[in-house]
Amino acid sequence: MSFFKQFPKVKYDFNRQGISQNMTDIFRSVRPLPSFIDNYSAYKLYEIKNGERPDIVSGRLYGTSQYYWTFFVINDFLHDGTRSWPMSQEDLQAYMAKEYEGYVIETNPKITNNFENSLAGRFQLGETLTGSVTNASGTLTRKITDLSQLVIQNVTGAYIGSATGAKELITGATTEDSVSTYNVYKYLDAPYYYYETGDSNKKPVTNADHITGGKDAYTLSYVTNREHLEATNDQNSFIRYVDPEYINQFTTTFEELINE
Repeated sequence: MSFFKQFPKVKYDFNRQGISQNMTDIFRSVRPLPSFIDNYSAYKLYEIKNGERPDIVSGRLYGTSQYYWTFFVINDFLHDGTRSWPMSQEDLQAYMAKEYEGYVIETNPKITNNFENSLAGRFQLGETLTGSVTNASGTLTRKITDLSQLVIQNVTGAYIGSATGAKELITGATTEDSVSTYNVYKYLDAPYYYYETGDSNKKPVTNADHITGGKDAYTLSYVTNREHLEATNDQNSFIRYVDPEYINQFTTTFEELINE
């Protein structure tokens, strides 16, 4: 049973010439029935194996690939479609290598009259940032102001920056804005968020190096972008699915509601 075959048809005049055509009303939306949500016995938990597609999981669970769409209905994190489906380890590594290529320059803002080293209002995405000492250069692709981070990709050379060592001034070729480096990380290994060292739950906190009133940096540890991506992908590998005993009832009711 194809997912969109269950949706009703509507008449639509695409060219506004008085000629209507049948089209699928894809704007219909149905969420799991409260009776199903409250009935925990109707759901089971499945761990997606490395590289398994939705149709393969459906075939494994129901003996047919046609119920693949039910996973996207009953799992909230899958409501965005297949882009939320967990990647294979191979695809995840390829994604990280491509999307997280480059470096993060962390600054240490000092709140003074001229907001020395603050990233607020500085630099333009797409401009080239060049180091005053190393002459390293790259393209600014993102600013993460609450972490005082500049994401720089397509980098030539190597910027320098260490909280306890050497630093350099980096300047934008377009805006001529500049800021001092504080730390330099590979993008994948840069902090995604900070937490208090020893906190087993790793609850996010604010770093005082970035925002006044935060926790002292020496009391903090951090989760890297790599760790966050891997943990999210692993978490998304656990999905709920409708017990095979109830799957026909679920799909029939869904089809009735989507066509109301």
